[in-house]
Amino acid sequence: MPTNIPENGLPSSYQISGVVGHAQSHTLSCEARAAADWAAFYGVSISENSIQSALPITDNPETGFVGDVNGVWGQIPPNDYGVHASPIASILRSNGVSANANKGVSLTELRRQIASGNPVLVWVVGAVWGGSPVNYTASDGSSTTVAYYEHVVILTGYDETGFTIVDGYSSYWRSNASFSSSFGALNNMAITH
Repeated sequence: MPTNIPENGLPSSYQISGVVGHAQSHTLSCEARAAADWAAFYGVSISENSIQSALPITDNPETGFVGDVNGVWGQIPPNDYGVHASPIASILRSNGVSANANKGVSLTELRRQIASGNPVLVWVVGAVWGGSPVNYTASDGSSTTVAYYEHVVILTGYDETGFTIVDGYSSYWRSNASFSSSFGALNNMAITH
């Protein structure tokens, strides 16, 4: 029995191997690219462009893609922006990948997923920079939280002080504080397996 398992039942560190990231094809296709890489980890081949083209175009990131996929990064709706977790999870499920979109996901739950061998798609700000939430009301009257420089990365590991991240073809580590600040800007939004 491992000696590094605390009361919450999770090992103090865990790293998933086999998650391969690729550079995104378009300025704002990080969600589709990360989702394609995540699906590939589970043995499902779906292209970034297939995911991107399946997204409805809208001014509400909770229901579809906002803006031009080749637009300028760093804006918020109704300008070029991107998409939140639910539409991406729906496309993944329609392609045979178990995908659950949630907000309010705790750092403990992220660690639990990783320790179970499941990488997690997370919505952050930039290269996991600090950010501020912005309330936005779409033309359909619904409100959501958006953030400048919205981005999606894949969590593949953790230790007691931070998380390992696959971001396109790069991999890096961020401290718990840095990650929590960035992840929190978009209400701790994630897709889990």
